[in-house]
Amino acid sequence: MFEHILLASDGSEHALKAAQAAAEIAKRFQSKVTLLCVFDPPATLTDIAAGQQEPAEDVNVLMEHAEHVLDAASRRTEQVLEAAGVPFESRCETGHPVNMIVNVAARERVDLIVMGSRGLGRFESFLLGSVSERVLHHANCPVLIVK
Repeated sequence: MFEHILLASDGSEHALKAAQAAAEIAKRFQSKVTLLCVFDPPATLTDIAAGQQEPAEDVNVLMEHAEHVLDAASRRTEQVLEAAGVPFESRCETGHPVNMIVNVAARERVDLIVMGSRGLGRFESFLLGSVSERVLHHANCPVLIVK
């Protein structure tokens, strides 16, 4: 039923619970798992990466820190999958999280997206919308959101 699972993770507690759920599903269905971590740089960093602005030293420090945080999030999630004995492949992408998750899911033809919920309240969710909620509405496959 689920041959390929996309696990989107930011390394948070909800994401790690989602990793456990994805591991259980993958074991049951002998699914391929792709772990996806996404870095969403501020507009200034995007302009620098595109060569439209000269990098300041502070920006270089910020980018190094962002890479460290993304790597740590990936490692924390990988540990959950490894402990469960589930084979997986890891990917780190840069861009808007919703767009990247939905695009990678479509490109990789995944059967299920698994991700954590940030637990936004009704008011905050109404004003901002959460990544998980937007992925749920835009994905072309089932989405499991784990609290």
